[in-house]
Amino acid sequence: MNKPLSTYITYWTGLLFAFAFASVGTWSLMKVLNTHLFAEVASTNWKLDGALFRIWAFAVPLGSLLAVVGALVYVKANRALIWTLGVGFPIIIVTTIMVLSTRYYPGGFYGVGGTLILLLFFSLVWLWMKKYAGQDPHERAAGSFKLIGYLFWINASWFLCGDTAKLHLRAFEGTSVPSPTETMVFLVLGWFFVVLGEYKSVRIDQGEPI
Repeated sequence: MNKPLSTYITYWTGLLFAFAFASVGTWSLMKVLNTHLFAEVASTNWKLDGALFRIWAFAVPLGSLLAVVGALVYVKANRALIWTLGVGFPIIIVTTIMVLSTRYYPGGFYGVGGTLILLLFFSLVWLWMKKYAGQDPHERAAGSFKLIGYLFWINASWFLCGDTAKLHLRAFEGTSVPSPTETMVFLVLGWFFVVLGEYKSVRIDQGEPI
């Protein structure tokens, strides 16, 4: 079945835009930030109130949104959903950035959010058990990889919470800035296993051996 060329264009535009700035752009930005003092950055192309930095900051949100919209159009998802996401997601991103720019750290907000994430994770595991209990071994294997990915994601959320909190709590004032190495490891492994699970699911749907 032929798909509109626009869906591929939207997807690849998002991918290339995000990669160009998140990979190459970040390498250039980090070089500047590691070799210049805060006041000196303003004299570079990466000045924090400049157009290049703003484009970089929105590269992943915009690129990922384009890819997802392209995917939703590709599978002929509900148009109302596509438009709601296309308009609502940027509003959420901009609103979040505006709140972050105030450097306000409402501990209760993060506590409630963290609790909701934990509840959602265990709900996801419960739903996974119900869904895959009756599936054949190949489908259970594919689903198991995705579940392992979710496991790494919840732990990435947990350690990210701890690393971020240390930057705002009085007890840790004057201590070294935490290095979120374990968070990056958990995120990479989580994405790897989820993609692996999806890849195997596609092969099963196409009747190919896994």
